[in-house]
Amino acid sequence: MAEAGRYRDALRHHDFRLLVAGFLVDQVGSWAYNVVLIVWVYDRTHSTTWVAATTAAGWVPRLVWSPYAGVLADRYERTRVMITSALLSFVAMSGVTVVVAVGGPVTLALILAAVAASFATGYRPAAGALVPEIVGENELVPANAIFGGLESLVVVLGPGIGGLLLLIGSPTAGIALNALSFLAAALIVARLHVRSRGGAAVHGESTLVQLRAGAAALLRERTALVLVIFCCLDSAVYAASTVIYVPLSERLGTGSTGYSYLIAGASLGGVLIAALANRFSASQRLAPVILAGMLMLALPFAVVAAVHSPLLAFALQMVSGAGMVIVDVLAVTALQRDLPREVLSRVFGIFESAVPASLLAASLVTAQIFRHVGLTGTLLAIGFGFSAAAVLGLGPIIRADRRSAASVRALAPRVALLDALDLFTGASHATLERLARNATEVELPAGTVVVQEGAQADALWVLQSGDVAVSARGEAGHARRLRTMTGPAYFGEIGLLRGLPRTATVRTTTACDLLRVDAEDFFAALQGAAVSGSMLAQSAARFARSHPRLASTAPTTPAPRPSAGTA
Repeated sequence: MAEAGRYRDALRHHDFRLLVAGFLVDQVGSWAYNVVLIVWVYDRTHSTTWVAATTAAGWVPRLVWSPYAGVLADRYERTRVMITSALLSFVAMSGVTVVVAVGGPVTLALILAAVAASFATGYRPAAGALVPEIVGENELVPANAIFGGLESLVVVLGPGIGGLLLLIGSPTAGIALNALSFLAAALIVARLHVRSRGGAAVHGESTLVQLRAGAAALLRERTALVLVIFCCLDSAVYAASTVIYVPLSERLGTGSTGYSYLIAGASLGGVLIAALANRFSASQRLAPVILAGMLMLALPFAVVAAVHSPLLAFALQMVSGAGMVIVDVLAVTALQRDLPREVLSRVFGIFESAVPASLLAASLVTAQIFRHVGLTGTLLAIGFGFSAAAVLGLGPIIRADRRSAASVRALAPRVALLDALDLFTGASHATLERLARNATEVELPAGTVVVQEGAQADALWVLQSGDVAVSARGEAGHARRLRTMTGPAYFGEIGLLRGLPRTATVRTTTACDLLRVDAEDFFAALQGAAVSGSMLAQSAARFARSHPRLASTAPTTPAPRPSAGTA
């Protein structure tokens, strides 16, 4: 039941539930629309070339414009970017609806479809950067697994809705549904409370310079970069599967139209593994999990080369779909966890461009392989080729695992100290590790002022060893000594919890070894935990000694997380 609890933790955030709702509405509409538009174009032209052009009208804008959209999502407030993107897509898709309704030119419909796809590129880079602003770090994996599971679900649900609309009415209804899904997504996002923007300046820097900053941040984080490459590989496997599913279905005896059950198998595997995301993410070693995910994704295609049972082929595709979700979830989580928030939308823009590039390249290459070696050879090439690529690309992740293990060992004493001080209730080990890693170690000689009364409250201080004296002028107006503290202990929490300037002066009386926990890191920890009862009680008692009258009227609950630039 621990896994279910983590999913509940992510879903308890109001804004995260809205993001999920907006994502679901948008994806169902998009997948239904893809089926309807392709059928409409084929019925009008009876040409597979026009069908390919229809697919390109959705893929090419994403490939070309996503990096620029990521810059915009770092330059302006991200929820506003998402709303604008969805509303502009609604307008363009309404144009497609009108063209289809009146039987207008296919070319015009595809131009408007490409315009809608271009406008839509702003949504996902902004949304991807918002997730870590809404949920705590220990909730990122279940949050992304929810998106991964839903994405697998709508791959079946969306086209099913599109096919149903084609059966009971005209294609216009399917196109109109997609237009309305954009409008609904905009209305949902408008209800978000979170406000966030990246570090791209509105004036003074070129778009190219800002895009390079995002690329540079990704290149510096080698683990995140390699995981993005793995994610592109799993997208390439998906593209390859779309090429060979129809001939595979024919060989299995289910006909050219029976390939949909293979897609359903992959989607079902993705939905089921999403429910177990916390288990495969709990490992301290990333390399075995990533390798397992890639092998689960690719090897079933090699095995199915020797299979003649539709039921067994369905089961193998379930395994493959599960592997894809494992890789996707870990890759997206690594980006959100490791990269600076100021460039995160730009990185997601690059990511959103790389994925369709890999889809397009893999589909073209697979078609050529199929032409030259046939179905069995293509299945073996997919299964063993991508597995070999995964093994060859694992080196950076193995090295990252070793560095991570060494870092964990080095941080163990700090983590044990933070745990013993009982700062938070319900803080995970990962939360304490992050605090310990981000804390700055400070060594001070005797007689040094650490905290000055009246100054900005910008950090929590943890006294590892040594003695400090606490004094305050307080409401009496004259300095008085309140107490002496001996490590291990902490101070500086009052200003953070109550949103006040420093209420006392703290001076070292011996040489001291301290940890400085920045206010941003302190409040980030509160996203996945709560201030402990002992900290609240100790803070209240300290406040009452320095400011008795103010303490009697001040709230006892922690102050809201301050915005950037405040204490």
